[in-house]
Amino acid sequence: MAAPWVILRRFLGVVPKHAEAEHPAAISTALRAPPRVTILGVGPSARPGKVPYLVAAGPSGLLICFSVGEAPIETDDLIVAREFLAPADPSRQPTTGSAERIPRRPGSMPVTCNLRSLGLTPGLFPGDYVITELQVAKRSDRAKLLRFFSAERLWLDTNLFNPLSAVDADREWAPSGVVAHEGKLWFLDLSWGILSCDPSTILPVLRFHDLPPGRYIHEPKPFLHTIRCVSVSNHMLRYVDIARDLDLDGRVAERKVSVWTAIPDPDCGDSDHGIRWLKTYEMGFKEIWNDASYRETQLPAKIPEIVLVHPKHPNVVYFFLRRSLFGVDVPAHRVVGFVMDAHKLVAPGCRRCVLPWDLPASIANGLVEAIVPFQDQCGSSATTPGTSD
Repeated sequence: MAAPWVILRRFLGVVPKHAEAEHPAAISTALRAPPRVTILGVGPSARPGKVPYLVAAGPSGLLICFSVGEAPIETDDLIVAREFLAPADPSRQPTTGSAERIPRRPGSMPVTCNLRSLGLTPGLFPGDYVITELQVAKRSDRAKLLRFFSAERLWLDTNLFNPLSAVDADREWAPSGVVAHEGKLWFLDLSWGILSCDPSTILPVLRFHDLPPGRYIHEPKPFLHTIRCVSVSNHMLRYVDIARDLDLDGRVAERKVSVWTAIPDPDCGDSDHGIRWLKTYEMGFKEIWNDASYRETQLPAKIPEIVLVHPKHPNVVYFFLRRSLFGVDVPAHRVVGFVMDAHKLVAPGCRRCVLPWDLPASIANGLVEAIVPFQDQCGSSATTPGTSD
């Protein structure tokens, strides 16, 4: 049985000081089944008077920073939320967790972290974790990994060979986010490629991977995260995008959503890290718009923004359009989950506003609220795949 999962809003809620007696835990939440969005609450004991923002979510916990207001790009204040406990009565009490403040970096390291280059992975031993930031400089054959090891409570600065210097030394790396998969971190530039390494080793090796064929563009665009994403689904790395087809005369034709899967590449001579992309499926939006399940949503026939891929079912991609968040079984071109009024939870450019989170075993069983049936929203009998897990 697959573990339940939730969609977490990256802007966390704040528990008012006068409510601390009722909710004394550092972290608390009422879990909501996808496609609804779960909002974590951060108590006064865990926050330094700023807005809490979710950086990464994984089996080691939740990496949280604090900002003044808008979605932050840099931070010097981090905590890790972990040790989540299930309530005795899920219908009346929230799920809770503790918070560990991360020491600031020593003077020899940069004070602030670039959040689009920051990831969280498990350490070598149970309960340990590693926080990692990658720093890549243009026209340099060296890169830096700044790592915090929880077991030693220690920041470590490591110099690595920069493989980008051999790919295109004159191009600047534009970080788009970080994905944790199989003990490695995959640092994304959605216009160029992916850098990967295992941060738990003493001397990590940084490797470069191309995007799927035809996806390289010469410079990053500010909207790329709304039409491209890299996620983990069913234990495999997936690349998703919305792209235009061309007809036989080279003219722009319809837009399609495509999903590619990273598989080991035995020809690259590096079985541990080498990948190649296999196109898993592709579907035109016309087929989605013409399906009865989409018409029942009463959404317009317009291109949505990509939000994420279902972490258990790679056929299901979540999108955002106008005020609605919805999941589509793309090969079946069928809507399988729908929230009509999600504009307060996710906003335009929402790829950076939510994260999927596989619930830890301590809270995974029976605590997610029953999903609002799709028929309650728009009269269909469709349901979200995996809600019986």
